[in-house]
Amino acid sequence: MSSKSTTKTTLALIPYLNCEPFYANLDALDFEIVRESPRRLGQLAEEGAAAGGPMAVADWFRLRDRFDLLGDFGIACEGPAHSVLFFAREPIERLSGGQIGLTSESSTSVQLLRLVLERKYGQTELEYSRELGEDDDGRLLIGDEALLAAGDGLDGYPFVYDLGQEWHGWRALPFVFARWVVSKDVPEEDRRALAENLESSLRGWELRIPEIAARRGREFGLDGRAVRRYLSTFIYRIGPVEELGQQAFEELLEEDA
Repeated sequence: MSSKSTTKTTLALIPYLNCEPFYANLDALDFEIVRESPRRLGQLAEEGAAAGGPMAVADWFRLRDRFDLLGDFGIACEGPAHSVLFFAREPIERLSGGQIGLTSESSTSVQLLRLVLERKYGQTELEYSRELGEDDDGRLLIGDEALLAAGDGLDGYPFVYDLGQEWHGWRALPFVFARWVVSKDVPEEDRRALAENLESSLRGWELRIPEIAARRGREFGLDGRAVRRYLSTFIYRIGPVEELGQQAFEELLEEDA
């Protein structure tokens, strides 16, 4: 890994388990690498401190004049995501007027939750907070934190909703959480090297299941079979149907803007 730290060579990576299929060989590239939450990745990109990575689509919508999609690489699901979870004290149809605590790590899932609550279920007068509080009527957790909560449960919040499933049941389309992007300033040579690296990593990710499970599975209580099942939930190449889901999400956000 390069000792340089410039905008043109800095990748911001999401450290979640569901991103592992992309990460087999990235340390071999001549890029500086930082690992941050999806929301922080978007902030770094906006500040000019990161040249690319798997960016939350809600951030890419805002920053597309400065960042290009890198091929068709992304993170999507068609149905349950298992790690984008909304925990509620009451059924989701009875949350109007409630307080909703939001994870500080999310950009896209926060917007998805708002659409599900307000547009799908017609819940009104909701108060959203970026901090989780004791008085929360509902809480959004994503990524590794959601995986842990799914296994252990969340005291006081017996109703659990998978936002990937909620979206699919509502729109009958896959949901795209993130797309790999690079700054428009990144040279073509670096883009090609990164794309080739991601391609190689995706081709062999299932062969790395034992290694991934040994390194990451224990913290979630997942063995190799469970890690494979979880990662197989996700779509890592964004095709035409996933593009339709992404477009539908963006259009709904624009309607509410």
